[in-house]
Parts: sequence; structure tokens; C-alpha cells
Amino acid sequence: MLFNSYIFIFAFLPITLMGYYLIRNKFYQQCFLLLSSVVFYCYWSTTYVFLLFFTVILDFYIARAIDKAKTQKARKAFLLTSLIANLSILGFFKYYNFFADSMNGLVSLVGAGEKALPALNLILPIGISFYTFQSMCYVIDVYRRTSDAHANLLSFAGYVTLFPHQISGPLVRHNKIIPQLESESTYKFQADNFWRGCYFFIFGLAKKMLVADLIAAAVDPLVHNMQSVSNLEAILAMFGYTFQLYFDFSGYSDMAVGLGLMMNIQFPQNFNSPYKSLSITEFWQRWHISLSSWLKDYLYISLGGNREGKVKTYRNLLLTMAIGGLWHGANWTYVFWGVFHGMFLAIERYFKDRNWNIIRSKYIAGFLTFMLVNIGWVFFRSPDFKVATLWLKKSFLFTSEYTWTIYHIALKHKDRFLIALGLGIIMAFFCRNTWEIKFKPSFKNALILAFLFVICLTYMGEESPFLYFQF
Repeated sequence: MLFNSYIFIFAFLPITLMGYYLIRNKFYQQCFLLLSSVVFYCYWSTTYVFLLFFTVILDFYIARAIDKAKTQKARKAFLLTSLIANLSILGFFKYYNFFADSMNGLVSLVGAGEKALPALNLILPIGISFYTFQSMCYVIDVYRRTSDAHANLLSFAGYVTLFPHQISGPLVRHNKIIPQLESESTYKFQADNFWRGCYFFIFGLAKKMLVADLIAAAVDPLVHNMQSVSNLEAILAMFGYTFQLYFDFSGYSDMAVGLGLMMNIQFPQNFNSPYKSLSITEFWQRWHISLSSWLKDYLYISLGGNREGKVKTYRNLLLTMAIGGLWHGANWTYVFWGVFHGMFLAIERYFKDRNWNIIRSKYIAGFLTFMLVNIGWVFFRSPDFKVATLWLKKSFLFTSEYTWTIYHIALKHKDRFLIALGLGIIMAFFCRNTWEIKFKPSFKNALILAFLFVICLTYMGEESPFLYFQF
């Protein structure tokens, strides 16, 4: 079920909110919210809902076992059980075919046969990357003694399955959400929170429908036909995808925040104008903040962080980002994208360690950072290295002939694409983001929200999944 669908907006959401507030008993409200989240998940597939509950039950009781364990050896054994179980499930469904294809390609290359492993027709369970990471971080926190084991299975299940962040994040921490789910005040209607929730939801919906989707309608065909597109079309596709991805994912995050606020549940900010960054390090402090902090706290620090010398610090940055790239998808282009960012994070850390400030102009630093991010997104979007290489050659004019036509953008999409791209550039570079705007209740602001909502509804005819659903 998509946030940007008629069935969600006019059926699921009203029924959920009415039930949530009309029941007037915290225990039954929690049960109703859990049931609603399960229905939301089952709308996609009832086949894999058991995996979701297996993860919830396994990690809840393992965390309790760690909390009660008398020896460090027992604590570590329980932790390893959780990690192996979670990562095995995630690895099998998300990476088996990738591993099998890579192995079969290697076997074929060395002439040792045709296939080493059979290909399986696996369907990736929706949201598995997000709910696995959220559940694992709870067990790790209990093991590290930075959190106690929660006593209430219902609250923990509500946290992991909570429908606003269930499919594509943000990766919220248990110690931020579970206390809210256990608080009496969360289940009492609060007009200010509901108003702010409507603001975040509708502005996020507008980002998705009126910017990201209109850009995607032109960009997707260009990427699929990169062999024949012109230099200008390759450039437009590169910049177009950069803004498509940002407004698609930040739009989803805003909508998730808005849905949480409608139920008095506070989610953290996930994007903070990332394209205004003056370095790759700053970019990762502003882009997908919940994932960045997760990778730092549970992977980078676990690898040793910066505690074992400068060389190992650079290694840990590279490894963290490479694994972060692989988390996004089972393709070597994602791994390369992660290594690409990790390399520049290590370079910037190297310069910082020596107090070198090579680029003193913030405009040059901002431009170079933005262009590096664009190059990274080319690999992130491309199905393989061949397309990525060709795309970059055409975008940076490394071709024998230069062509400036835009024949491959359908006529009905051209004007909408250019307007949406221009609007995206203005919003990303020159406007405050949704968290910086103080959108207070007023008749004028209500009209603005209503107008945006009606415009979005006119573009809601076809299903348009959020890009991060595939991760």
C-alpha cells in the first residue's frame, strides 16, 4: 500500500486514525495500531509476514536473555545467535541471486563449468532491510549495556512494525519510539501535532508527486536508452535523477514524520538540505541521517572506528561505506557507489588530520561536492558499469561527437520535466527545508495545504512506488 494512493489516503488512514483515537484504552489502542501495521504490510504480501514476526519475537526474547545472562560468554552467544539469524535471512533473500550470479560468472570465466550455484526465483520481502536493522540495533544496545531490555513485547512489536516507517524508514531507534508507545499521552488527540502531521504529510506528498515523479517520467526512459541519447539528454538525466532521488526519499520521510505526528509519535529528521553540503563528510551528516548514524554506531564503531590509528580509520570508513552500498542493493554498482563515497570520506579525514584546508571558497567546495554526489548517483542508478561509464562519458563530453537534441524525452513530459527540475533546484539550494519552515495553523495555511493536496490528487492516477522500496 502506497502513501500516495487513493486506498491509503481515503480508506486505510482514516480508519486507522479513527480507531486509534476512538478506542480510548491504551492497551487496546496499541493492539489496534499493531493490527493496522500488520494489515498495511499484508497488503503487499501475506507470504512473508511470518518473517517480520519471527524477527520481532526472536530479537525480543534474545535481548531479554542477554539482559539476564550471568556471564559475558553467554551474552556474546545470544548476540551471535541474533546476528546470524537476522543476517542469514536478509542475506538469503536479498543477496543469494547476486552471489550465485557472481560465482557462476567467475566459474564460467575460468572455464570450470557453466554454473556453480542454481538461480532461485526469490522475491525480496518488502521492508526487510529496514526492519532487520531496527530490530538488530535493539539487541546490540542491550548487549552493549546502553539500553535495558524492554519488558513489553507489544510495544516492541509496535516499534518494529509501525507502518509509517515500516517499508522505507527512517531507521528510528527503539529508545526513541518505544517510550512514546508506552506513554498514555501518545494516545490522546493533540490538535497541534495533528496539524503539523498534515503539513509534513502533504508537503512530502507534493515533493513526491509534483517534483520526483514528474522528473522520473523523463529520466527513466533516458537511462534505459543511454546508448542512443544525446549528450544534453545524458546531462539532464544525471541532474534529473539527483533531484528525483532526493525529493522522492525526502518526500517519503516527510510523509512518515507526518503520519507519526498524527498519532503523537515523534520521528527524527532524516534529511537536512544535503545538496547544500560543502564536503562529502557534511553530505552524510545531512543525507539519510538515520542510516548514516546507524552505520556509524553499529558498523563503523564495531570495526574499530578511529580508535586504532589513522590508517585503520581510513580502512573502516571504506569498509563501512562499501557495506552501506551493498545494503542498498545486490549489485556491484551499489558497492562501487559505497566505496566511492568511502574513498572521499577517507581523503577528507586525511586532510583534516593534517589541518589542510585546500579549498577555501565555500562556493567551489559546494560545487565540487555536488558534482561528486552526482557522479556517485550515476553508479547508484545504473544497472551495470557499462551503462554508468557511457552515461558519464556523455555527461562530461568525453565523446567524439557532441549532440544537443532532446528527442528521447516524450513531448508530453518535456515541459513538466523542465518545470519540476527547475523547481527542485530552487527548493534544494535556495529554500528552507520542511523542518526549517514554521508552518503555523491559520486559514491561509490551511488553504495552501488544501490546494497542494488537491493538485497531488490529480496526479495520483497511476501507482508510483517510492524508490527506496526496492532496498
